[in-house]
Amino acid sequence: MAEMTEKNTANTVEAALSDDGSGLVLTRELARGLGQPHAGADGRHDDEPSPFHDGDLVGTVSAVCTIRRMRPDAGPAGVSAIHKGAVDGPVEVSRTGIVTDEHGDSAHHGGTDKALYAMSAAEQRHWSEELGGIEPGRLGENLLIEGDIDDVEIGAILSIGDPAAGGLRVRVTGVRNPCATFARGVGRADWVEVFSERNRVGVYLAVLAGGVIQAGDEVRVISSPGHRVTCRRWFAHHDPRDAQALLNSEIFGNCVIAPFTKKYVRAAAHEQVG
Repeated sequence: MAEMTEKNTANTVEAALSDDGSGLVLTRELARGLGQPHAGADGRHDDEPSPFHDGDLVGTVSAVCTIRRMRPDAGPAGVSAIHKGAVDGPVEVSRTGIVTDEHGDSAHHGGTDKALYAMSAAEQRHWSEELGGIEPGRLGENLLIEGDIDDVEIGAILSIGDPAAGGLRVRVTGVRNPCATFARGVGRADWVEVFSERNRVGVYLAVLAGGVIQAGDEVRVISSPGHRVTCRRWFAHHDPRDAQALLNSEIFGNCVIAPFTKKYVRAAAHEQVG
């Protein structure tokens, strides 16, 4: 029975590559939405610090992924670029991301603040098991990191590879907000809630200095703002105290908050602690 369920799950995910998802009745369209208390999070942090300090190793790149093919999508853009796959060897990255990559919905995906989407490799393996077996890149990720990438602070500056030898320098701009396009991409009506439960949704990176990356490159913290608000902590809680800490950190010149993140930060700053 378990084997049959796993096979059916895998078939559903595979079918989603050619099905636009218009028949899928989603239980939730967006994990974190403005206008909801704490945007749908719980509103109270557990004082989780970042384990990383300047110079620390976050992890290593296990896969670099780029577009395999567009899938039809019932959303406004009509297509989705969620179907990516791992590539071998060095990959060129510009300010807008991997040069061979594409985005379907450019209003919400891609751009300089979301040039790269990085996931924990451990999380990808977890979801691969949940979905009956998927390859790296199938969840839309550009980078898989063997390390706790969700535990870096928002606004941290990271290196991928050696910037002095052609590697990248990137800024952590915010977290993925699981959405309807993502749910349709895996064929799961409950996917927004299910993927969000673990609070390790992956992070977006702005490319400050382009270059070449490949599997095996080290990811290190160049500088961390010191406000203690990690990507996982922010997604899980949207605590007003964390929102104020982020805004203060930017005022004092310790970090830059990307607009797609700042609108949620500003909203949270005016709420009561959950």
